[in-house]
Amino acid sequence: MNVEKVIESLGGEMLNVGKPVKTVAQAAKATKASPKQIIKSLVLISEKGPILAIVDGESKVSFEKIEQHFGKVRLATPEEVRKITGFEIGGVPPVGINIKTVIDPKVLENEFVIGGGGRIDKLCKLNPKKIIEYQRAEVIEIRK
Repeated sequence: MNVEKVIESLGGEMLNVGKPVKTVAQAAKATKASPKQIIKSLVLISEKGPILAIVDGESKVSFEKIEQHFGKVRLATPEEVRKITGFEIGGVPPVGINIKTVIDPKVLENEFVIGGGGRIDKLCKLNPKKIIEYQRAEVIEIRK
């Protein structure tokens, strides 16, 4: 799966940061965006299978809220993330991952969001509505 092709097909763009970006603060600084515009794509393991959970950079995922929909849930290990997505933690893009995707409504308050670009030194910038379309994501409040 070519992340760059998927992002570009959705009208987004790849941002080559040139250095590892592992935190919301680093991504915000590297792109001059606000933390609210940065998104986190987390891989969770639920009783109903793996889930890609997307929240904005100011929020944390609420396991309690996700468990109401998908049963018991936990964070995937780095090995599981690699096996399920083909990407390392920190590089997981918000699109092109073929698993159940849930996105917090706060993410949709942005005209564009910046997320993982397939590697820890790359980010992608795209309209959050395109994430919903491409991933057939469910919009559920999943933040604390």
